[in-house]
Amino acid sequence: MPSLREQTSGHDRIYEIILDEIVSGALAPGARLVESRLAERLEVSRTPIREALFRLHQDGFVLTDSGRGFSVKQLGEREARDLFPILSTLEGLALSLAAPLLTLDVNELRKANKALAPLSGRPSHAIAADKRFHELLVQRCSNTSLLEMIRTVRRRLLRYEYVYMSDETLIDVSMAQHEAIIDCIERCDFDGAMTALATNYESGKALVLSKLRGSGPV
Repeated sequence: MPSLREQTSGHDRIYEIILDEIVSGALAPGARLVESRLAERLEVSRTPIREALFRLHQDGFVLTDSGRGFSVKQLGEREARDLFPILSTLEGLALSLAAPLLTLDVNELRKANKALAPLSGRPSHAIAADKRFHELLVQRCSNTSLLEMIRTVRRRLLRYEYVYMSDETLIDVSMAQHEAIIDCIERCDFDGAMTALATNYESGKALVLSKLRGSGPV
C-alpha cells in the first residue's frame, strides 16, 4: 500500500499534468473535463482526478457546474487586467524589502535573463526561465507571507504568460526590460528598479490584452 507521502506526490503529479495541459491549451478554454476520461487517459483512479480538478477550481483554472461538472475556465481580459497589476505591486514590494542585498545577485540575474534568449518558440520553457528571473529578484525578501502571495498570483497568470511567450518576437522585449531592472539594481537605484519592474508587467499586460482581443471572444 503506498505511503501517505507517495499518495500526495502522485496526486500532485496528476494536478501538474492537467494544469500543464490547460496552460498550453491542450485542454482548450471551455473544454469539459470528464473525470472518467481523464482517469482512463492518465491511467489512475478517479479519486486523484477529482482532487486535482477541485484544486484547479480553487486555483482559478477550472469552473464547476452542478449540471455539467468541470470545464476549463475561459481566458478573460478582466482577469488579465486584475492579475498583472497585483503581481507587479507584490513583487515591487518584495524587491524594495530585499534592497540593497539585491546588488549581490546582479551576475545571477544577468545569467538568468540570458537563459531566455534561446527559448523562442518554446513557451513552456520560456515561462520557466522568466519565473526563475523573477524569483531571483525577490529571493532575499524575508517576508514569507508576501512571497507566498506572489507565488499564488504568478500561478494564476500562467495561461496569460503562455499567450505572451507563444509570440517568439516578445522574448527580446522581456529581456530588454529585465536588463533595465538589472541596470538599476547594479547602480543601487532601487526606485528605478521598481519602476522598470512595473513597466515590465504593464507592457506584458498590454500585449496580452491585445492578443486576447485579436483571438476573438474570450
